[in-house]
Amino acid sequence: LDFIIESPLRIFNIELGITDINDNAPHFRRDRVELDVSESATPGERFSLPNAVDPDVGINTIKTYRLSTSEHFTIEIQTGSDGTQYVDLVLTKSLDREEKAVHKLILTAVDGGVPVRSGTANIIVRVQDTNDNPPRFEKQIYTINMTENTPIGTLVINLNATDLDEGLNSEIVYSFTLYTSEKTQDVFTLNSNTGEISVKGTVDYEDMKFYEMHIEAKDKGTHPLLGQCKIVVHVTDMNDNFPEITVQSVKNTVPENIPVGTVIALVGISDRDTGDNGKINLAIHEAMPFVLNKSSDKPTHYNLIVSEPLDREK
Repeated sequence: LDFIIESPLRIFNIELGITDINDNAPHFRRDRVELDVSESATPGERFSLPNAVDPDVGINTIKTYRLSTSEHFTIEIQTGSDGTQYVDLVLTKSLDREEKAVHKLILTAVDGGVPVRSGTANIIVRVQDTNDNPPRFEKQIYTINMTENTPIGTLVINLNATDLDEGLNSEIVYSFTLYTSEKTQDVFTLNSNTGEISVKGTVDYEDMKFYEMHIEAKDKGTHPLLGQCKIVVHVTDMNDNFPEITVQSVKNTVPENIPVGTVIALVGISDRDTGDNGKINLAIHEAMPFVLNKSSDKPTHYNLIVSEPLDREK
């Protein structure tokens, strides 16, 4: 008698499909990205940005990227052969470092799940300087009044040109231009680093009534830019010159019976000063039989005339 014994244990193969839920948010491996972009960059230039990752699959993985509002940048998304999305930052408007040196943007990665999940990264764009600003003076013409004989070393003016660039592009060197005469440069000195102009020679009103200095400020950029100004120094007269008298004798020896009214000498006067400093009073201080009459032709000339009968015995 044959007995058939059946095994009480049966094994079945079961395949379990796990349905993904959107339980992961996209995230960037680097949550802060710093880019250096020259302000001379042209619109259309592209800069690679890191892409985000999301462990979820299907519609729950990354769907798109968004960039915070910016008038200078936008993003373009490229999809690789494996379906991975790559993000480029695209310049849409020219940059100006002097207007804004740093642009702070936020890149957001968004998935397609319900509810939507997202992750962000900070994009810091540092605008690199281009030498696009020349040095500028506060004025195109500076007018200064100065008294003659001002001591050597006296500060005339401290020029302060400004340059909106940075680094070497903003460092300034001052110099006289070719329009500044050698004579003026003998009287004034210019500090090429500080822009200070001071007296180094004799300021003489009788020599020069005014001086003109043409100044150039040049930056130290690779392709230097420059600005110019003019300084006019008006010299004020001081009473530093003595009156001068010249005498031309008409008659060196006269008889005592010479007629009253006879001209015996011509007297000329001059003073290199101006204004009241150059006005001269001419007089004979002793009691003598002579008078001085101003010439009608030349106000700086006098006639020495016999005013009384002469007496040799007196």
